[in-house]
Amino acid sequence: MITKTLLACLASVGLLLAPGTSGAAPAVHAKPTTLELDAGGATVKLKKGNQLQIKGKLGAQGARSGDRQLTLGLDVFAQVRVGASAWSSIYTRNCQPNATFTAKFTIDASADLRLYFPGTSVYASATSNIVGVVLI
Repeated sequence: MITKTLLACLASVGLLLAPGTSGAAPAVHAKPTTLELDAGGATVKLKKGNQLQIKGKLGAQGARSGDRQLTLGLDVFAQVRVGASAWSSIYTRNCQPNATFTAKFTIDASADLRLYFPGTSVYASATSNIVGVVLI
């Protein structure tokens, strides 16, 4: 009898200490975002020393065209990867009010290029399509 009483007490204490799910606040999920890179094709040939011009567009599901919270002050990073190395940021650009931007920069070696948006508490991170840059 003592054993049953002790087990019942321990079980009720365990229920009190276990986190409740009915009173917990719902988890906040960041809105999905999209990021597009336009460098003139899937593979771009570039003479050494010339600048590459790119266009980028950051978007989010449910965002209105005038949604200034998404576009103003958010940085998008141009990143390169040579061979099997890690992605390295080479250029940072702020989005304009219409969620687009253009940039010009020089790449010193043939590499893969992408855009990266790290995300915020409201909008999820995103990566763009990958463009191969071949130096000739």
